[in-house]
Amino acid sequence: MSWPGGARLAALIGLLGCASSQPSLPALELNELPDWSQESAARALPAILSGCRMLLDLPGDQALPGMVPGLIADDWREPCGKLAEAWAEGESVALRGLEHLFVAHLGDGAGVPALVTGYYEPEFDGRRQPDRIYRYPLYRLPDDPGKFDRAEIAQGALDGMGLELLYLRDPVDAFFLQIQGSGRVRLDDGALERVGYAGNNGRDYVAIGKLLVEAGLIAKAEISMQSIRRYLASHPGEAQSWLNRNPRFVFFRLYDGPGPLGAMGTALTPMVSVAADPAFLAMGQPIWLNAQWPADGAGHNAGDSLGVLAVAEDEGGAIKGQGRIDLFWGAGELAEKMAGTMRSQGAYYPIVPRAWLQRRGEAPGS
Repeated sequence: MSWPGGARLAALIGLLGCASSQPSLPALELNELPDWSQESAARALPAILSGCRMLLDLPGDQALPGMVPGLIADDWREPCGKLAEAWAEGESVALRGLEHLFVAHLGDGAGVPALVTGYYEPEFDGRRQPDRIYRYPLYRLPDDPGKFDRAEIAQGALDGMGLELLYLRDPVDAFFLQIQGSGRVRLDDGALERVGYAGNNGRDYVAIGKLLVEAGLIAKAEISMQSIRRYLASHPGEAQSWLNRNPRFVFFRLYDGPGPLGAMGTALTPMVSVAADPAFLAMGQPIWLNAQWPADGAGHNAGDSLGVLAVAEDEGGAIKGQGRIDLFWGAGELAEKMAGTMRSQGAYYPIVPRAWLQRRGEAPGS
């Protein structure tokens, strides 16, 4: 499959005025995005195709969430089909197809500012049955999940209902497993059980890290999952009361196969999948995300520029509004380090079908 060349947007902008003026066309070629990387694009291609399937399962005339006004599900049908054909011919053909079929939407002339955080798939030791050490349960979804808040559940409100799924040895582990939304539990018989999100009690999410900062117990510049854990571990008598400040409680289910699973029902991909607010980004929507590396590792230093082609495949209790993005880092020690320390101001660019913007006279080649 061959792809015809197109005029670069930079040349078009140059014809419209001086270099200091804002671009009139609300789009950028993908390879003109800040820190564009074909390596990142290649990593994201399977997730983009999975997102295409999600978008095309919607009614054709369904309007997508408001980050890109006027875009409907049917606008994805032709470019997604062509990208799938290109993928069948190999990665290099698919990459050329991606850059031909899609562009980045600029909206008001720039990326969407966002606070970018990270999450990962944690792993904890656990048991199928409780004992004097492993006595903190992960619960299945009850018939009436909204009946109790976290404090009431911690005090035994669900006892006797047969909802216990597995047991951990630390309530803080169970709390952070809920924050991440999924994870793995290694049992004493060597089995590794995957647990995934099954629902929540409907209470608003409260970030206890913010409360610890406001109380002067952790410096704002030092707040991270790791610093919160250290504080709770050094103040065990206070730990549960701090956990209870977040009344939102998450329930789990066991599942087999690849994972973890996001809200879209597909397996998350490290450094591709993001959680976003579905009121602003449809599940399956690709974006180009710019942020900073949160810590040293993987050949990068903290503060280095980070650019990834990502897909909205998940959502989260703390991820609300157009200015919040949560990047999935995978599993293991490095993923925990990166996810736990990631908190940077960044920006993202929704990726949209070129043909849709061309019909509006707002894209290269219009």
